[in-house]
Amino acid sequence: MTLESFFQQLMENRAIAIAVVLALPWLTWLICYLIPGRREEPFVLSVNLGLAVFSLLLWAGYLAYATNQGGWARVVKEADLFLLLVPIYYVIASLWMSSKRMPLDQIPAFRVLQGLAVIAGVFLVISWLSHRVYIIFFSYMPFSTFLFLLAILLGIAYMGYERIIGKDGRSPGR
Repeated sequence: MTLESFFQQLMENRAIAIAVVLALPWLTWLICYLIPGRREEPFVLSVNLGLAVFSLLLWAGYLAYATNQGGWARVVKEADLFLLLVPIYYVIASLWMSSKRMPLDQIPAFRVLQGLAVIAGVFLVISWLSHRVYIIFFSYMPFSTFLFLLAILLGIAYMGYERIIGKDGRSPGR
């Protein structure tokens, strides 16, 4: 199955997909309510946040592909508004519900979400910068300064990577 066929299947069955994604945070809350526990809750909340992050990554991948193929005008004409808004709702509802159940620092998937957000932010800045760098740019800024700023951005991205793998010293198991 290719990504194109996956997104086509998603468009064909969008009502089911929207209903499932709208219900998942509340199903997770129900599971945590019925089976409370210090070991079980972080796992259930982590799986839910992991699915929310995965849906957000699919959303970003779809938008990147669609804008690359036809631009924003085509996305506005062809995309289903509910399918575009559901992953954002899912992440926000899952974060809110998880924060009500326990501190977010105790949920391993939240650390991954933070790290991915930092890496994605740095990637967006670097990609924006790469589209804006012209020869004229270097007449205003020395090349060594540009490299220094690029090194700072990559350092911030590495901190996001360390946050994902848990080497920042603040993870629960350390």
